[in-house]
Amino acid sequence: MDSLFDFRYGWISDFKTALAMGQSLAILGMGLSGQAAAKLAQAQGDQVITFDATAKADAAEFSKTDLTAVDQILISPGFEASHPWRQCALASDKPCISEIEYAAEKWRGKIYGVTGTNGKTSLTELLAAAFCISGADAIACGNIGVPFSEVANSARNTSQTIAVCELSSFQAELVERFQLDGLLWTNFAPDHLDRYHQLSDYLNAKWKLVHCLKTQAPFFYGVEVSEAIEAHALEAKGSSVAVEAIDLSGLPVDSPFRHSPQQANLALAQALWQELGLGASALRQAAVEFKVPAYRFELVAQHAGVNFWNDSKATNFHAVNAALGSLSEGSVFWIGGGRAKGGNPADLVAILEGRITEACIYGECAPSLSSALNESSIPYHQSKDCGDAIRQAAHLAQANPPAHVLFSPGFASFDAFSSYLERGKYFDSIVFSL
Repeated sequence: MDSLFDFRYGWISDFKTALAMGQSLAILGMGLSGQAAAKLAQAQGDQVITFDATAKADAAEFSKTDLTAVDQILISPGFEASHPWRQCALASDKPCISEIEYAAEKWRGKIYGVTGTNGKTSLTELLAAAFCISGADAIACGNIGVPFSEVANSARNTSQTIAVCELSSFQAELVERFQLDGLLWTNFAPDHLDRYHQLSDYLNAKWKLVHCLKTQAPFFYGVEVSEAIEAHALEAKGSSVAVEAIDLSGLPVDSPFRHSPQQANLALAQALWQELGLGASALRQAAVEFKVPAYRFELVAQHAGVNFWNDSKATNFHAVNAALGSLSEGSVFWIGGGRAKGGNPADLVAILEGRITEACIYGECAPSLSSALNESSIPYHQSKDCGDAIRQAAHLAQANPPAHVLFSPGFASFDAFSSYLERGKYFDSIVFSL
């Protein structure tokens, strides 16, 4: 049985040791959040046993037998409901928790959550910056790339520090005792339908965060969320915030908050700010100084009448729609493709219809996307890979200025890249080499 443990992380090497040491925590999944949770647990005096499904065959497996050695089980967000490890854990009588919940139990300060299909990261960073400008100590964490457990295991873990947590539906699935001092929900659109077989399952995963709100804690959401709540007959809570509620005074003319989709983010931030009774100047300064995170509808080059936009973070159709809505006049040559996350390619084609000049498609989804495009009036070129699609779009745009080359893939990056970040860097490198 000793060989069942993941020795790479240096925690507990066998069951006998774990049992002798008393309280123990099993961590299923040793990605960033799992590793951070393990370090936090060790620092807090909890004993840790780790299991990693990506480890070599003889390094880490998890089964019903292993449950005897642990007092509670932390399930990483990467394990979907059908995963046998997660099913085994949930079928036991052992408490099962998520990484964010484990970190929250150790956190001393306030926690404000930010969720949504798109826009989470930008809004999280804006709020954290505004809190800091107002004189508070605040840190952005969670799905943004810094695990909450990492922050909880740092000197920043004080009663005076505010954690602004970006929260994904994956993280929300297992929350039970998680407590939020406030929640902002940017928008809602079909996404991750490879994991959620019905749109209602995706919505309900995020809705669990609403039940995590403390009594009287503020909850604000966008118009699309309001429509989803009504369509799925969920109990109305919080307040919907329309884009029209935004105060644009004092923002520079080139501010991203003057346009979609960031305009809606600022409207939500303003609603929370007013509810908390904080001075408007801090939020205004944060908005003025704000820089959109990389690869989110970013103008990376202009040449011979052609604008090159890097929107690699667009991993769903909703994000593509937002990017197209932000373009000014000119021909649009759209580059899209990657790995499907569920959803009907015809829905994406409906978004593209009448708004782009030509499509350059690539990746695993290209055959199904090609079939949908054949039913439309959109000309398209099916490329052998992402680089070929970028070069083809650039060639077409340069022959038809003024024009936009829009890299807003609409699908996940994992057919050819490790992340949307790597995909974004790749786009930049191709553009700069032309």
